[in-house]
Amino acid sequence: MTLKELAKIAGVSPSTVSLVINNRKGVGDVKRKEILDLLEQYHFHIPKKLNNPDRNLLFLKYIRHGMIVEENAGFISTIMDSIEAECRNEGYNLSIVVSENCLENTLQNIDFTKFNGLFVLGTELDAASYPLLGKIPIPFIVIDNIMPNFNCNAITMSNEEMVHEALRHLSILGHKSIGYLRSAMKAQNFNERAGSFFNTAKELGLQFSPGHEFLLEPTMLHSYHDMKKYLATGLPLPGCFFADNDTIAIGAIKALKEYQYKIPQDISIIGFDNIHFSEINSPALSTMSVPKKLIGYTALKHLHLAIENKEFTYVKTKISGEIIIRGSTAEPSQNTL
Repeated sequence: MTLKELAKIAGVSPSTVSLVINNRKGVGDVKRKEILDLLEQYHFHIPKKLNNPDRNLLFLKYIRHGMIVEENAGFISTIMDSIEAECRNEGYNLSIVVSENCLENTLQNIDFTKFNGLFVLGTELDAASYPLLGKIPIPFIVIDNIMPNFNCNAITMSNEEMVHEALRHLSILGHKSIGYLRSAMKAQNFNERAGSFFNTAKELGLQFSPGHEFLLEPTMLHSYHDMKKYLATGLPLPGCFFADNDTIAIGAIKALKEYQYKIPQDISIIGFDNIHFSEINSPALSTMSVPKKLIGYTALKHLHLAIENKEFTYVKTKISGEIIIRGSTAEPSQNTL
């Protein structure tokens, strides 16, 4: 009798049976006794490792639409590679499960008794999905989403500070007007970047017109096509742009060049993430570099502490990055707005 089979007989999820086996809260007394009776009736073997768990961790890669997780040219994979390398260094075994827009079902079918810690990729998690994580019976940490107003361990980049640094760079160069290449797809990181963009533009005295906020889908191909639609209207453009991420920036630059705009002579553009393509783009893209390996390294350290110490919980960490100045930003020319 497997845990999943027993859960089906009991009419509950495998995670509920896992809570009972591990003597954790979250199951009513009546249902708990019913499950315990079934465990005894079917002679369910509870491995000794549950009292002294092996060093097994699980990485849950959640994908809602994939435009940020899959299309951002190695950003997420670098974080995952870092976690995998650190797990090996620390003697942990790491398993990976992918959930494509079925988070609740995925969580119900995970046998949590096999793991003593969980990483959750939260890049595309929306607020409506947050409560589902509250049913996870083992220590976990959310990566790439600060999870506002939800109690859990979480780690991401310091979006507000890094956007401030990007706009300050453009201001120091002498730009007076700015536009925003904004993601048409919602995500917590983008929300934080947007808030910082508007606040910082006002703080630095950068002129921003609502007509210069261009909503582009966050893939290179879609941002390229979306930008061409804006350019086809013939609207005058500001002297510089901040892009929500490098993928959007690179797609927009391709469209601008087709419309005979020179980068950075006519328009300066700065991105966010420092993906691999940003360095080989023409011109090379100025951007905010996110310490992806450090995020992975720190995530494991925090999860380890949560496993070892139950009081180490609800810790949220933001890691700052640095500006990388390349060829896509320069002082404004005389014909720049």
